[in-house]
Amino acid sequence: MALTALFEVPFRLPSTNSPAVVALRSLVFLAGAVTVANQALHLLQFSWFYFLRPSSVRKYLHGPAPYAIVTGATDGIGKAVARELFGRGFNLIIHGRNEEKIRTVIAEIKASGGNGDIRYFVADAKAGGHDFAQLLAPFADLHITLVIHNVGGALMRGERIDGFSEAELLETIFWNDVFPLLLTRALLPQLRATAQRGPVLAQFVGSQAALASPVTMTTYAATKGFLATLSRGLDNDEQLWGTPTGVRFEYLSVGNVSTPGNPQDVSLMTPSAAAFAKALVDKIGCGKRFYTPSRPHAILGSAAAVLPERTVDAIAAQMIEKAHEAQRKRH
Repeated sequence: MALTALFEVPFRLPSTNSPAVVALRSLVFLAGAVTVANQALHLLQFSWFYFLRPSSVRKYLHGPAPYAIVTGATDGIGKAVARELFGRGFNLIIHGRNEEKIRTVIAEIKASGGNGDIRYFVADAKAGGHDFAQLLAPFADLHITLVIHNVGGALMRGERIDGFSEAELLETIFWNDVFPLLLTRALLPQLRATAQRGPVLAQFVGSQAALASPVTMTTYAATKGFLATLSRGLDNDEQLWGTPTGVRFEYLSVGNVSTPGNPQDVSLMTPSAAAFAKALVDKIGCGKRFYTPSRPHAILGSAAAVLPERTVDAIAAQMIEKAHEAQRKRH
């Protein structure tokens, strides 16, 4: 009988006006409002940064003859960035590993318009043992306000890490990390001196691969992750350790770009080197320490940020497979 009585007890929902229900409803509303406001804020920030914000690059055109250093400037992104900066009034110091090719690029840049000075230095970034003080000695008296560490790359061979030789792995690390690290070390005293007269900025061209570490590109992705950490640490050193020096550092998270070294069809998500260079130069001096210069790349990164990690990895693996397939067809 007791069991029967239990089932006969009517079940009553709490009153919609009870304190508990009112409090719960308020919490749900508040959570929804915060979420909507947060998304609206992100949309406004995105719109300002990628559509409305005027470029700040001209603030680095101070002094009688401002120079920009661009490494890896004989092809692709580096060459396009050098051309863009020259067109906006900067003198250039460009780097490459082949002197004949550098001279050809200098002639091309000058032919595109502009009356600035262009100098260069030659060094194989994949090799160690450089005397950076000697490499930079010819430029010791120049007013360097910008440094674009573009040099770097990956060995696209479709292998797991043990499919590469020790020499090849070290080559990738020297190419992407050691060369820009030691070049920065040698440049810093001069950059600090320049910063006494105006803002100075050094940028590291990174990769969205550092966020996903795609298959067969493990070492490359890791080297770009190193640059992100290096950039933040250097910026902290110059701003927070002792007296601020005025030298700032930025890391650029870069997606797919069509270049001679990555000859893919230009599309919305794969801009040409020239289009990407314009976006990069437009964003110089934006005040962010870690950002994506290209609007399509930023959209792609935002989408990846809300997807499950395994989904992102699977999509990245498919993209790498397509890149290898295209490479096989070219050869």
